[in-house]
Amino acid sequence: MRHRITALAGAVVAGAVLHVLAPATPAAAEVPGFDVRVTAPDRFTVTRPAQTLTAVVTSESRQCRKVRWVLVVRTPVDAEQLRVTRVEEAGEFDTSTSTDGDTTTIIDEDLDPGTLCRGRTVTGRWQISFDGPDGGDVRFEARAFDQQEILLTTAAATAEIRGERTADPSPEPSESPAGEDEEPAEDAGDDGNDGNDDGTAIVPPTDDTATALVADQTSLLGPGLIVGGICVFLGVLLLIRLRTRAKVAQIEEQALPTGFYRMPPRR
Repeated sequence: MRHRITALAGAVVAGAVLHVLAPATPAAAEVPGFDVRVTAPDRFTVTRPAQTLTAVVTSESRQCRKVRWVLVVRTPVDAEQLRVTRVEEAGEFDTSTSTDGDTTTIIDEDLDPGTLCRGRTVTGRWQISFDGPDGGDVRFEARAFDQQEILLTTAAATAEIRGERTADPSPEPSESPAGEDEEPAEDAGDDGNDGNDDGTAIVPPTDDTATALVADQTSLLGPGLIVGGICVFLGVLLLIRLRTRAKVAQIEEQALPTGFYRMPPRR
């Protein structure tokens, strides 16, 4: 008799515990003939407006059922940065939220307004956003339960959370003294052929050197033209003089006696 009383008391206590835990932890057992499809954005950006996650459940059963939605969110991002709002056509839908480590569970307080039958669907919608600043991966798992807290079907989708990215300010360029151009430093261990045979480096001509060379060439151009003009003038004079001398010589040759003399008359 004592054993029967002890067993009965244990059963009552176990039943009370299960009754308390049942609403928070629905039974996990999928029923054949039900299917759910989850549609989620590929990317969430922190501080941006909320985006919609949708779950649609279908049934091949002749029996119609009411559905209670449960959304499980797994992400390394802090749960305080997660914002989830369950919505229906009439507006916001009441939910309860619990967090355990990196897992946040959102459970509908009431059954979905729709009824799941063959050829008919029930849709759950959640508006989701992240406050940041953290980023990472996120996994959404939509679970459809019936009014008896029996898991009908479940499906999941993954997305990326883009956190805030603060670019480092670019360093301001250093100012060099006026009139001086900074040259890049040469590597000490450079083995390239950038020097003479004696080891001294070949310094390329700078803009100042090129300008000086052009100035020297310009300054020599004037005297060169003058000297060339004088040479041409002297050459022309020499040609005129030679031609004059040749003409004078020709005239003198024509004036010379032929070498024949008349015999003087006899007396």
